[in-house]
Amino acid sequence: MNKCVVNGSVTYQQAACAPNQPRKDPTLEELNAAQKLRRAEAASAAAAQPPKARALPNGTLPAPAAGSRFRCDGRQYCSQMTSCEEAKYFLAHCPDVKMDGNGDGVPCEKQWCGPH
Repeated sequence: MNKCVVNGSVTYQQAACAPNQPRKDPTLEELNAAQKLRRAEAASAAAAQPPKARALPNGTLPAPAAGSRFRCDGRQYCSQMTSCEEAKYFLAHCPDVKMDGNGDGVPCEKQWCGPH
């Protein structure tokens, strides 16, 4: 990012400043603010896209169970679930989930499916 003076006004541009224009180096605060803005824009763009489904070992995508309101979308952890019902669906139907630490067949016992 280049900070240039054009006709008495400061501009920021990707390209180098024209040779007849004085160049001012951006301050650390300006660079940090620009990077923070880019990260926020990237995060909001990523949040706007639906999560990608994970492919099964044979390269196909898992189909949602008949009559289910859930579908395998790559989530693996209890912290990504919103209910016990959803966690049970993922444990039963989706690959590579990490929701049953003690192997008893009950997912997310601390967060969703255990005694409260």
